Amino acid sequence: MSTKTTMRLLAVAASASLLLTSCGGATEPPPPGDGTATIAFWSWNPDEVSAKPYLAAFEAAHPKIKVQHRFVQYSDYANTTQLALQSGSGPDVFGLQVGALTKQFAPLADDLGPVAAEKLGAEWKGKLLAADQLAVDGKQVALPWMVTGGGLVWSNQTLLKELGLSVPKTLAEMEPFCAKVKAAGKHCMVQGAKDSWQNIDVYQAIANQLAPGKFYQAMKGEASFTDPAFVQAFEIWKQFFDKGIFPEGALAMTAYPDANDAFKKGQAALIAFGTWQNGDTTAERLKQYQETYGADFNVNTLFQPHFFPAVTDGATTGHLFGGPDVGFAVSARSSQKEAARTFVTWLTASEDGQKLMAKSVQQPALASVPLDLSDVTSPEQVAALKEQEPALQKLIGQREIDHADVRTALGDALSSVASSQQSAAEAAAAVQRAIESSR
Repeated sequence: MSTKTTMRLLAVAASASLLLTSCGGATEPPPPGDGTATIAFWSWNPDEVSAKPYLAAFEAAHPKIKVQHRFVQYSDYANTTQLALQSGSGPDVFGLQVGALTKQFAPLADDLGPVAAEKLGAEWKGKLLAADQLAVDGKQVALPWMVTGGGLVWSNQTLLKELGLSVPKTLAEMEPFCAKVKAAGKHCMVQGAKDSWQNIDVYQAIANQLAPGKFYQAMKGEASFTDPAFVQAFEIWKQFFDKGIFPEGALAMTAYPDANDAFKKGQAALIAFGTWQNGDTTAERLKQYQETYGADFNVNTLFQPHFFPAVTDGATTGHLFGGPDVGFAVSARSSQKEAARTFVTWLTASEDGQKLMAKSVQQPALASVPLDLSDVTSPEQVAALKEQEPALQKLIGQREIDHADVRTALGDALSSVASSQQSAAEAAAAVQRAIESSR
């Protein structure tokens, strides 16, 4: 038996063991005439801490519905939750991510389209941002909770002020900027290039400037990945390594915790994260970082988002790509469907639930609810966050790739180009083969 096969069997066994030892999933129906319901809610996001204000507010507004929340690490989430749902012991409500995960769980979930229409009216799709990304073959598998986008660069403004620098607006400006940052003993733009997802984010940001929207056409088979724009995007990606924009050793560095920690500790000027880091602009988040990183962390540090710098003359900038970071589904086998649907629509389609999301400075899925910027620490950050809103409401494409094999092929191609094992043209051709094989 191969090592990989052994590891897969161990993973399945561990997931099954976790199911057997858990306190259960979908709960037993309440006694007849009781008038109350208890539902099981599983997620990787929110976690145990961040779920508390949502659960408290929901139960206060719905005293006859109790929610039992179970946090599952993302690395275990798919296997654990799928096995539980298939066995009938799973949750009533569960979280999903756009792409392969939504397709995988579609047969196990209720269609929430009619529920959304009842809550928001016939035009509900125009009121919930990017809800279409959580639909499979006309079935609304889940409703979006929060919307995030890639295509940004974050700066440590406090560090840049000390160095007398401003964030480059073009790739050409990046080289002299990086030289000055490195002369001060700091990384220029730290990158967790060991993780395919962060590399794919950067590549999408580049490709969307060279040929806006074409990346998503290629993923659907409507354009070829051997197109010159994609080859050029690989070439520009390689420049981030060759020109020292990314630090040496980036290919051995993870996005979390390695790159993230280096950036938060003031060891790097820039990092290519998306809007999911918007909470870094708040006083509350900075206090949490001091608890994480110790007393040496400066709670007055200003972290600020910027659109990805222009990679060529005349490039189209200001695009964000993404969609629902998390959506919530109702199990097709739930014995408490009415209560489960009430909980999901409260989280995703009610102003009360979505205003709690807005307080975390994440874009609410309900378009009518604005960001709550009351805890943001500077006017410059407020302006930058407001600049994101139109781009988040008109995303150029989805961040997640639907086919796992295509995602793997693109991640491998980016690593191979960065390490000079493949040319840009060879990498583009490899991704195109994966796209064709997925059809």
